[in-house]
Amino acid sequence: MSADKSAKIWDISEDNIGKVKKTLTCPGTGGVEDMLVGCLWLNDYLVTVSLGGIISIFLASDLDKAPTAFSGHMKNVSSLSILRSNPKVLLSSSYDGLIVKWIQGIGYSGKVQRKEGSQIKSLVAVEEEIVTSGFDNKVNVLLIFFANMRMIIVILLCTQFPSPLVKKSAMLVICI
Repeated sequence: MSADKSAKIWDISEDNIGKVKKTLTCPGTGGVEDMLVGCLWLNDYLVTVSLGGIISIFLASDLDKAPTAFSGHMKNVSSLSILRSNPKVLLSSSYDGLIVKWIQGIGYSGKVQRKEGSQIKSLVAVEEEIVTSGFDNKVNVLLIFFANMRMIIVILLCTQFPSPLVKKSAMLVICI
């Protein structure tokens, strides 16, 4: 493991001189959460674990092959929603603010990047929008669109309830 978010395989000679044989890079955004915190060589597999919880499994006999990556939530899942515009895509959220995208037949497909990391109480996805409500009484409306097979999120609305515009006894109901 290395601070550059990669794992290196070394060839150590009889005279204890080391030479890097292969550098393995793991999928990710390049941020701090991609820092590797663990690695293991087990039989024909090299396993790395990132700070963000992504487990990458490399095949030792074919190091040029892309790793199989596993991830998910580190906290309890609070909501699930299927995109109607793309029924093979499922979104899950956990109270720690993480939204994960899953694809039917593939599994984990990545984390949805949000600028705000507030805790999520519930999530609903309809057509091109995701509506989240949090424990901080904020409602976020996020626009989803796809570019080069990446899901892009744009914040359309972020408001806190109760707000000065709404009486404290009012109840907010979101119908989609």
